[in-house]
Amino acid sequence: MSAYVIPDSVLKQDFDFFTKAHADFMQGKIDADTFKPIRVHFGVYEQRERNTYMVRIKTNGGEVSATQLEALAELANRYANLQLHITTRGGVQLHYAKLEDLSEIVNEIHKIGLTSRGSGGACVRNINCDILSGIAKDCVFDVQPYVNALTSKMLGLKDSFNLPKKYKIAFSSSNADRALACITDVGFIATIQNGQKGFIVYVAGGMGAKSRLGFKLFDFILDSEVFAVAQGVKQIFDKFGDRKKKSQARLRFVAEKLGEEKLKELILSEIKEVSNNLDCDLKIQDFYTSELKRIAQEPLPEMSKEQTLWWNRFVKEQKQEGYFYVKIPLKLGDFPAQSALKLAKGLKKLDRNCIFFAPNQNLYLRNLRANELLSLYNLILEFSPQSAKPAILGDMVACTGAATCQLGIARPRGALLAIEKYLLEHNIDLDSLQDFRIQMSGCPNSCGNHITADLGFFGKAKSHEGHSYPAYNIVIGATLGEGKTKFAKKIADISAYRLPEFVYQTLKSYSEKKAQYKDFQTYLDNGGEQEIELLAQSLAEIPSFEENKNPYFDYTSDKLFSDTYKERGIGEEHFKEK
Repeated sequence: MSAYVIPDSVLKQDFDFFTKAHADFMQGKIDADTFKPIRVHFGVYEQRERNTYMVRIKTNGGEVSATQLEALAELANRYANLQLHITTRGGVQLHYAKLEDLSEIVNEIHKIGLTSRGSGGACVRNINCDILSGIAKDCVFDVQPYVNALTSKMLGLKDSFNLPKKYKIAFSSSNADRALACITDVGFIATIQNGQKGFIVYVAGGMGAKSRLGFKLFDFILDSEVFAVAQGVKQIFDKFGDRKKKSQARLRFVAEKLGEEKLKELILSEIKEVSNNLDCDLKIQDFYTSELKRIAQEPLPEMSKEQTLWWNRFVKEQKQEGYFYVKIPLKLGDFPAQSALKLAKGLKKLDRNCIFFAPNQNLYLRNLRANELLSLYNLILEFSPQSAKPAILGDMVACTGAATCQLGIARPRGALLAIEKYLLEHNIDLDSLQDFRIQMSGCPNSCGNHITADLGFFGKAKSHEGHSYPAYNIVIGATLGEGKTKFAKKIADISAYRLPEFVYQTLKSYSEKKAQYKDFQTYLDNGGEQEIELLAQSLAEIPSFEENKNPYFDYTSDKLFSDTYKERGIGEEHFKEK
């Protein structure tokens, strides 16, 4: 067994409840305000386009089987916009679903061993897992089984679905902290002490309009204590989270209000209560997958020049000798359903856990031999044109922004397309910038994780001569890793119109000086920050509305920004509790 388990005895009545509520809403027996909190807790969000919905699905820490991918692709073909969208927590979204199909979609997801329950609203959300857990050479031990076991356990508890606001959990397999455990509600980082598996634990972190680094709760807990800690923190959040002021409802605000020492004292006491009164066994052994078959190191197959370039950009050796993984950049996190079907059918015969969706909205294929991987090359290029380009382009992350989100101010997906086009049209060595992180959010809420970027942006509205235009705050220099995580620093802003040129000039300046510095942070500390600030100032002016109207439209929009900005709604998670 490798996936999380949906406890039917507990959840069946919830699915029946959703089905009935959906039917009642369709028949006018309940109003929209009554149905809204019900559907949101099942990961169903209304989009900006009236009567269209997004359905978010929990994965197994980013993992899906070939059979599940095939079924999800069929759902996208039948009910959505012919593609799967990958989130910044490794989940999957179906966009532009119709109101009348919602109940059937939710129940079809359930049939393939996945669920949308708790993927939205004030619930335990999709648990983040280190995308390289079990295969990276720095991996302490595989944390994926803990993700699956804890997901199963949390799904079976009623208190997982009626919290003050969302509750997020993350597991990293090394102190590189690829799952951002240091900046989530409760984060577990694998470690070993005295030959025993365990975790370093951080709590009360999070990203948003008021982001906060987590603080260390434990230097070490045994792996058998994971549930007691996660549940204890959850119960304290349930007791002390602000249910009246939703903008202040996350656990990090409890830490601000009570102080870290008081919060720690409360959590430690609660963990003891959980340990004494609940079954804390996660049955981890049930969630371990079979070991990869040991094989001898094989010579790499013959490759063309293009294949060699692709291999060097995106393919890496696993810790298991003879096996490789590949990062497949999905443009804007979108995976065409027809391509997903082809890939699923091709991987079914391998009988291995291969398919993982990453928080950078990309697809990873793991546990493949060199010839198996190379046999997928043509298919990969078919659905991932980014795979024929430098890795920095495919690694760029953007939330959906104002294109679909009620809270969105700007349209970062369109902006990223404009940035990519500009970079490819100008002379710059993008391959020298592999692993450089550019991340964008349409508003301060950090759905694009902009504050964890080397170069990040979040949307804002500005005005020139009485006319509104889309713009972005600029943040720079995030550092990630256990004990050294630091958020990107806000330094200036830039109009969306000037954004592509700004990104190009920033990357060009850094790439030309890169050999002198250990990393981007060192460059910033030695004059780079001032260079970027001066660049933003030099690009601050935009033409008047009469001279050029383009700056007053956002990317991919045919409406004036002033009109789209007025269309902003109330966030789907802001509703009155009943």
